[in-house]
Amino acid sequence: MRKLFLAFITSTCILPLFAQDSTAAVKIKSETDSIKPVCVLKSHAAKRFLLYNYTQLGSNNPFNLEFRDDASNRIIVGADFYSNSKGVPAGFAFNLLFNKPISNALINRADKQLGNYLKYDESLNGGLTYEHYFKKTGITLVAGYNYRQMLDITGPKQAFETIFYGNARFEGDTANLSNIKANYYNYNQYSLGIIKRIDYGNYQMEFGFTGSFLQVINNLNLETGPTSIYTAPYGEYVDINYNLTYNSATAGAAKFGSLNGVGASGDFNLSFYNKDKWKISIDVRDVGIMTFRKYEVNYSGSNNINFQGFAIPNLLQFSSQTFDTLNLDSALLSKLPSKSNNQYSVFLPFTADLIFSKPLLNDRLVLTAGVMYKHIPNYNAYGYVKANYFITPDMLISASAGAGGYSLFDLGFEFAKTWKYFDVAVGSSNLIGLIAPAYYSGGALYLKLGATF
Repeated sequence: MRKLFLAFITSTCILPLFAQDSTAAVKIKSETDSIKPVCVLKSHAAKRFLLYNYTQLGSNNPFNLEFRDDASNRIIVGADFYSNSKGVPAGFAFNLLFNKPISNALINRADKQLGNYLKYDESLNGGLTYEHYFKKTGITLVAGYNYRQMLDITGPKQAFETIFYGNARFEGDTANLSNIKANYYNYNQYSLGIIKRIDYGNYQMEFGFTGSFLQVINNLNLETGPTSIYTAPYGEYVDINYNLTYNSATAGAAKFGSLNGVGASGDFNLSFYNKDKWKISIDVRDVGIMTFRKYEVNYSGSNNINFQGFAIPNLLQFSSQTFDTLNLDSALLSKLPSKSNNQYSVFLPFTADLIFSKPLLNDRLVLTAGVMYKHIPNYNAYGYVKANYFITPDMLISASAGAGGYSLFDLGFEFAKTWKYFDVAVGSSNLIGLIAPAYYSGGALYLKLGATF
């Protein structure tokens, strides 16, 4: 179990999903005229407010996705990292991520903040997107590449304590390691999708779909049933009762171009809005599956093992080779989980959002409220509110607050600027974890650069 915690608190880069990354087109008369926008749906007009572009707190950020009348192509480069946790300080996670020593003070602080249960969720993704707008049909074609990693891990507090304090902490006592669930996904994503707007007069509808081929680099998943470790006084023996299932797409270190599995996923968006008065959006992302048929490694079993005078090995270095390297007699080896190389498949953890946006103050202020659900163990719905204020028609700042999911309470800030040919957006949905990583859990940061021609 120990490598799981290390590998699972490491990952790289997210780019917003294409099908949900659209906005209502709005035209500004001039920078000196009234700032009241006029809705333009059939042609992607010139400079306008970045209105209704705030459907997701993190990955769908303030970014102008509309085309000028003389433009029909856009290239977007972006990267996005976030982590959410109940109790694990951001600095603790960052030290694991970069393989740096973790101080006893950080371990003790995490232990105090965890409560009775560990929850950790992370994504680090990045890539390139190309969009082409077909003016005759009003359809936008989207193609892209993303490198993606995702991690989620949940389990009892005593599992964390066993990993970082060792079983000596439970001398004369039993540590509960039941109901641990950990999943890690690492893959290249190649996507193709469309976005379409339909004008019904008083109301408009927008829908999008993106289909993706997944080139799997690696996958790990671990689940425990009733599992416990009893350490006798003075360490005379250790009694382990376990129920374990472990799968890995490859036994060794995976390479970037590996094809250790394949998969497919889809992203969906449906939005309704009344010109510049309000907008409601439904987004569903990462609905997909991965399958592994080449180099997979599996361990499974349930048993009771008594080790005389045995010290548990470094759990932070747990891997698919851990059981193979134990120097035990044949009687004890027969009680370890059985190893196989069976094919297996896993579903991706999909995410769903429901978002409402409303402009105020002559459209200088756009308020957004949303709720997000992620299909991972013990995840509570994440709710947030966001205020987007336009300093000028082509520049804005945003402030957000959210709670739920695996996090406690998040505060965010964002900045976006658009020019004739270029766009930039940078921000965070959780500044507290970045400012005070030794004390607060979670963190987030993104950057987007775009060119329109």
